[in-house]
Amino acid sequence: MRNNFGLESIPLFANLSPSQLDLIAGALERRAYRAGEDIFLQGSAADGMYIVESGDAVLFRSDPDGSQKPLATISAGESVNQEALFKEAIQSATMRAAQPLIALKLNRGSFTHLLEQHPDLGAAFGLSRARGQAQISPQFAEQREDEEILIQTHRHWWSFLRSAWLPLLLMLAMWGGAFLLEVQVFSLALLGLSVLLPGAAMAYFYLEWRNDSVIVTDQRIIRINRTILTMVRQVTQVGLESVHEINFEFPSYDPFARLFRYGKVLVKTAGAQGNLELDFMPNPEQFQKLIIEDRAYFESRQAQRHHKIVRAELQRWLAGETDEALAAASSADSDEPPKPVRGTNGFLSSRIEMSNGDIVYRKHVSVWAQHTFIPLAIILVALASLALSLALISPDLRIITMPIGFVALLIGCLAFYWMDWDWRNDLYIISDDTITLVHKRPFFLQSLRDQILVERIDNVESATRGILAALLKYGDVRMSLVGADEPKMFHRVSKPQEIQQEISRRQHQKAERRARYDAAQQRQILGEYLDTVNGGSQPGGTHAAETAMPSANSLTSETLAPDDGAVRPASNPDRNRPQRLPRKIMPVAHRAPQARHGDERPTNRRRPRRFRSDGSDPA
Repeated sequence: MRNNFGLESIPLFANLSPSQLDLIAGALERRAYRAGEDIFLQGSAADGMYIVESGDAVLFRSDPDGSQKPLATISAGESVNQEALFKEAIQSATMRAAQPLIALKLNRGSFTHLLEQHPDLGAAFGLSRARGQAQISPQFAEQREDEEILIQTHRHWWSFLRSAWLPLLLMLAMWGGAFLLEVQVFSLALLGLSVLLPGAAMAYFYLEWRNDSVIVTDQRIIRINRTILTMVRQVTQVGLESVHEINFEFPSYDPFARLFRYGKVLVKTAGAQGNLELDFMPNPEQFQKLIIEDRAYFESRQAQRHHKIVRAELQRWLAGETDEALAAASSADSDEPPKPVRGTNGFLSSRIEMSNGDIVYRKHVSVWAQHTFIPLAIILVALASLALSLALISPDLRIITMPIGFVALLIGCLAFYWMDWDWRNDLYIISDDTITLVHKRPFFLQSLRDQILVERIDNVESATRGILAALLKYGDVRMSLVGADEPKMFHRVSKPQEIQQEISRRQHQKAERRARYDAAQQRQILGEYLDTVNGGSQPGGTHAAETAMPSANSLTSETLAPDDGAVRPASNPDRNRPQRLPRKIMPVAHRAPQARHGDERPTNRRRPRRFRSDGSDPA
């Protein structure tokens, strides 16, 4: 099947070359559906992506009460289930043909086979992984599907040796003492101890050194610190878009720093709380250069992606396609409060998924147990005393013991209600645009609600401290904000590393939505300008065909810029003050055309080279 229906207009395929688009088109399956026929059902397995070639379809969700809530209208040229190409998922809605419809399906199996047979295609999607290349361990951080590791290194080897010199010296001294002893039994015992005790200490210091690592990818910087004895695990990550300055220094008090080429690297962000300090980094000059090149390459790639999205949006406009699906999706939203859809089966649920996509977290269940232990003990003692009063105590003494028991029971119940209500209403809510921290006390004594924007987060850190926290898998999540003196905290939450990755994923999605929103706005402005030049005609209309409107090819090559690898800057130069966006892309109201200012194209950025931590330059 040849690509004659505009695959390049789909954002997922916007970066592909014509030959790669033909490969995707050859894997598509054409399927016809009658009006009213279901294309896929809610709750079934999502095994691929659908592209509507002709006709319209309706997306709707079925509620437990049997009612159906419309979500969006899918028109020709639009696609759904892109995520199903990369991972297993469950359909969250039903798609039904509103009229006779032809859809093109790309199965996940066929797509995976294409990636295996054509490595360049996987590289275009950012999924290429060379054999033997270092991967981020799942216990440290979740590697994104479009993320590539540039370097994974540890602290300099001298940081291990400077801790291991004492056990090594003790081992040598014990060996010397063993040779001086005349009694063979004592000599052998001392030799054994010299291997056991100092050897165990050196093994511990080595494991401590190997546990700490620094990972630099093409999207973020990750630092992992772990301590074996105290069971502390701390993961800190900074997105490249938040990096403002990179400094390094050789400690003047350490004479070995310049000799062995290690030093301290300071990654500065917009907020002082989000700075990342990396000690004992090997080859700090080269490490600084890598991050600077990585940062420049990241900006260049973001600008190039934005440029291609604008080109695809403009081609849609020239083809006469509108934003009816987006308008229908936005109009389908109602003011009804979100409902829990997962995580509410248990009485002590600490993670609840809402129908609008938000995730609500509570503190770990151990916090509930710690706070309600004394009230529950009082309740049990009161019930036991009442039972004993009825069974063993004479009626004359019951006049005294029974009221005491009832008062103790009432106090215990009120204390349990207070503690349970307090735990149940301390919430951390993560949504697409904001993170909300809610702290309430019963009887309207206190109600605090702190809301922060996702794009204001500079640095996200998760930490698990202590043996009990490691066993029960709870810890803290710390968020450093731009312009804030104090960080925001998630205290004693379950699986803090997963919450950290959820926040990072929302930040990544927010940046992608902002890019699509900017592209839609630029498409709208340019389209209105062309309408004005051509007498206010609509794209695809009769008057537009008769007037001197430039063709799609000429417009793409002249108005936007030739696709020669050059990169145009994104429309939002201030990364620290991003504009507020609606959750869904809304059609922009008609406005007067704006004059375009000349701009220069920056030179192409090269992908930063990887380097080895031992200082040797790769061939």
